[in-house]
Amino acid sequence: MAVYIPHLVSAPLLPLALLAITVLALSTHSAADTTVQERQMQRQKEESGESVALTKVHAIGFGFMASLGLLAMWMWSNVLVYMSLFTFGLGSFVSIQQSMPDIMKRLGLGRGNSWHHNGVAGLLVLSWFWNRNSSHAWIFQDILGGFTISLMLKVLKAPSMSSPTLLLLTAFIYDVFFVFVTPYLTSTGESIMEAAATGAALTVKETIPMLFRVPSFRPNGGEAMLGFGDVVLPGILVTFLRECDARLEEDLSLSSVMLIGMDSTSARRTSALLLPGSSRKEGGRRWSYYMTAIMGYAVGLEVTFVAMMWSNQGQPALLYLVPCTVIPVVLLASKRHELSLLWNGWGGLDGEESEDEVGDEERPEDESEKGKVLVI
Repeated sequence: MAVYIPHLVSAPLLPLALLAITVLALSTHSAADTTVQERQMQRQKEESGESVALTKVHAIGFGFMASLGLLAMWMWSNVLVYMSLFTFGLGSFVSIQQSMPDIMKRLGLGRGNSWHHNGVAGLLVLSWFWNRNSSHAWIFQDILGGFTISLMLKVLKAPSMSSPTLLLLTAFIYDVFFVFVTPYLTSTGESIMEAAATGAALTVKETIPMLFRVPSFRPNGGEAMLGFGDVVLPGILVTFLRECDARLEEDLSLSSVMLIGMDSTSARRTSALLLPGSSRKEGGRRWSYYMTAIMGYAVGLEVTFVAMMWSNQGQPALLYLVPCTVIPVVLLASKRHELSLLWNGWGGLDGEESEDEVGDEERPEDESEKGKVLVI
């Protein structure tokens, strides 16, 4: 390990790691619905189709659809590379456009209007497109990638821990197969994943834009790359965990103001929320699942880099990111006896609560109870 430390803290691996961790942290923090109002708005978006509640069917289907897309990119790369450029540019424009009101508000410039939002988004996208094959194209590509990931995490939401975990396991198998197994199936001995990511099969002067890039800044060139999927897929789980922390904080606050004399229905609902292991010292804060996952992701990224330098070839990042992100969260939740709640989510409890509220409306007398360097 000591042999690789100087490389891990040098360009381009350290900047790439910091970039990925920063994008993950900021995007998941922004995408998480941590208040009752935000959760209500999220349900409305899901009903209107503006957002997607990730299910186990989606998680399993990911492997199949991603495999078809990767094979198509490998076989018809000269054609599909232009489609990827168009898709990336359009997605980035929409992402920046929707992010601008909050950014302008935080900068003290008000929320602006659609002309301001469209102008900034259009300028950044056009700058990337015009300079996409230049030596500094990575700057625009990384900026647009950060906005794109932020929007994706706002659209793809998990109602429980089971669906993003299954998604990560599916992506884990997909990543390992296309990096380590496909070299034995191709005539060139090159993995399909690496060929598609680096554009090795391209004969046109274009590159696939769906990844973060950081150059080495050395005379001999080279750059480090990390696919957007290696941030988005763990990000779905991390976003859910931030929402879990907020819900558990609400539940713990509820425990300190429990009403006396509640009926059996209310008592059953409250006892379902107040779980063993959820207690905390007065005035203190629990260590969050969100920070556990972020730190696990950072460790997994560094392990990926070590494995890459040790093997001297591109590595499937999810091979290391998935266990380093998921296992610490599972162990912590098990220790707190909260794994069942996280795994199944609050859906059933929310539904029960809604039914109780309806019942309360019908019983007014009970109203008082409502309370390559290449990382693939």
